[in-house]
Amino acid sequence: MKSIVDPSALFIDLGAQKRPTVISVVGAGGKTSLLFWLAELLQASGRRVLITTTTHMFMPTSHWPVVFCRDPAMLPHASLTSPISFCFHSWKANQGKVQGFTPEAIDALVQRPECDVILIEADGSRGMTLKAPDEHEPCIPKSSCCVIAVMGGHILGAKVSTENVHRWSQFADITGLTPDATLQLSDLVALVRHPQGAFKNVPQG
Repeated sequence: MKSIVDPSALFIDLGAQKRPTVISVVGAGGKTSLLFWLAELLQASGRRVLITTTTHMFMPTSHWPVVFCRDPAMLPHASLTSPISFCFHSWKANQGKVQGFTPEAIDALVQRPECDVILIEADGSRGMTLKAPDEHEPCIPKSSCCVIAVMGGHILGAKVSTENVHRWSQFADITGLTPDATLQLSDLVALVRHPQGAFKNVPQG
């Protein structure tokens, strides 16, 4: 966080002055850690943050409150007044994960006045280093004003396969790589730029 000179200025160049700022995170493993880092950074600048998901994520272990409900747009005011809070649809104890809401439910939540920032884990990757989306992925709310795609840059120059790439078939179609090929920067560029790649389903605007 020390490298961020002015946390309050984050995302303002993306039309994110509107309240709440809705940020969706997609792509490879590391999304949950990024969400928590962003939440603490944004909360430190005085913004109230809500974290949720349109898929599944591991149950948060932080001290911030966790709320479960069927419809987040109908939550009582007091449920959303913590500096950082989590909101999910249900808890899957056998998986250690929580289930989130549809993108439409989160779009409705945006109409609530309590939150300054809504952070959304909008994709799954089974913790793998790289990921290409399947036909039904990612699940990004239309209200998102910023979408961040996570990739494991440390894998550059290493071999890629089903062991470290989630949705290998889609990844291979986009990059043209075969199993155990060496990953080049141009392959990551292809994943970013391809219409079915890292930023698939990003809302217009």
